[in-house]
Amino acid sequence: MKKKIAILADFDILKRPRPFRLAMMLKEKYDVFAIARECSVIKGIKCFDFPAPKSSKDRSKEENQKITDHCKNKEFDKLIYTPNREVILDIFKSLPVLDMIVVEDITLLPFAIRYREFFSHTKILIDLREYYPLEYENDPLWMETFGLFFEHLCKKYLSLVDMAIVVSEEIGKKYKSVFGVESKVFYSFPPFVWLEPSKLKNTIKIIYHGFLSPDRCSQNLLEIAKNLDSRFCLYVMGLSNHKDYLENIKDKASDIDNLKFLPPVEMRDIVTFCNQFDIGILSLQPNTFNNANAMPNKFFEYIQSRLCVVSTPLLEIKKFIHRYEIGKTSIGFDPKDIANTINEMDKKSIYIYKENSSKVAYDLSMQTNISKIITIIEDLLL
Repeated sequence: MKKKIAILADFDILKRPRPFRLAMMLKEKYDVFAIARECSVIKGIKCFDFPAPKSSKDRSKEENQKITDHCKNKEFDKLIYTPNREVILDIFKSLPVLDMIVVEDITLLPFAIRYREFFSHTKILIDLREYYPLEYENDPLWMETFGLFFEHLCKKYLSLVDMAIVVSEEIGKKYKSVFGVESKVFYSFPPFVWLEPSKLKNTIKIIYHGFLSPDRCSQNLLEIAKNLDSRFCLYVMGLSNHKDYLENIKDKASDIDNLKFLPPVEMRDIVTFCNQFDIGILSLQPNTFNNANAMPNKFFEYIQSRLCVVSTPLLEIKKFIHRYEIGKTSIGFDPKDIANTINEMDKKSIYIYKENSSKVAYDLSMQTNISKIITIIEDLLL
């Protein structure tokens, strides 16, 4: 009989690469149940959803102030057991007894802990996708409110999990040093796709895809494009959760001839769509702990697309790029440094990097990750 595993998430799993890939890997060996906010139907997985709360934009000024007061007054249970989440415990009751709960959001960890009070054999694995107490460390108000909330969650609940996985070594070390939590690094490799590196044409095509936001300094893409040689064209395929941010960037880019904007494609199509490009760029700045130690989904997606990868010299990304010889990192973090790094490359060197990405595409794919996550889970279930 297959072991039973539930994935608990405070977002639609289908729309997030890392949790979705985890679900796809687990369903091959286990009975998997998804309990997620506004959960979409996922083939081969029994899905249950709970409603979304009001967003900060939809809440009244008084409602937002009430949440702030809960944080400052350390009334944290009121932020955990919110009305929209009441159904989670009912969903748990409707399921067969679970062997494991995989928690994708630390705000939902208390629900998993409560479940285990009734079924002591149930193991809890948490996916720590970032260092939560510093999620928006550049925002003083957030640090004085939600920063306290996430610190509380870590202090009270992390010691109760059976295993944690993290996105990078440094984030794992941080959780260990501050909260004493042991973890294993688990990278977010995309599914393997049979592709060949595309041939370079007269114009060398660069792609940036992903979220655009002030904390990611996405406006630097404008300066990168301005400083590129005329043989390069930068394409941006992005979304933003910040009101008017993307539109403002587009307005400022109107007089930059070699900067183009593309509509987003479905998550499942990103790798094949990006195969037409030559270089994939990452422009993250070390302006926060999480940004400095990130291993973004797009990094591995660029490799799977058989691209040359150019990045700012973030520690863990730099190690990967140099180890596999799939591209270059800039000397510094200034947009001009990234542009200069790209300008120094010719078509021959770019294509060699693309070929190297192709050579390691299978090794850095979801197919090789399956055995790793199964080993982690089987060791816990013994």
